[in-house]
Amino acid sequence: MTRPYVLLTQDDCAACERLGRMLAGPLRGQFADRIEVVHRQQDAEAFAALCEASHVRSTPALLNRASGAALRDTGSLGAVRAFLSAAD
Repeated sequence: MTRPYVLLTQDDCAACERLGRMLAGPLRGQFADRIEVVHRQQDAEAFAALCEASHVRSTPALLNRASGAALRDTGSLGAVRAFLSAAD
């Protein structure tokens, strides 16, 4: 089964680490089973293809596979929760 969301992340990215802590901490992992993590250094080909298709140029970014929407500003807990709850 394909997960409905993708998280684009990479090494040495403070914002990526903050988002990871947000997903695990305040959101208590409630979306973990819905998010496929694509890491730039671990899966460069998939990462590049997703960035190209979604016009994402920075990390972290959350993508909604069904709608094609991308959340690029992942610093707000409310925005992240709303984006990940959209498919509910």
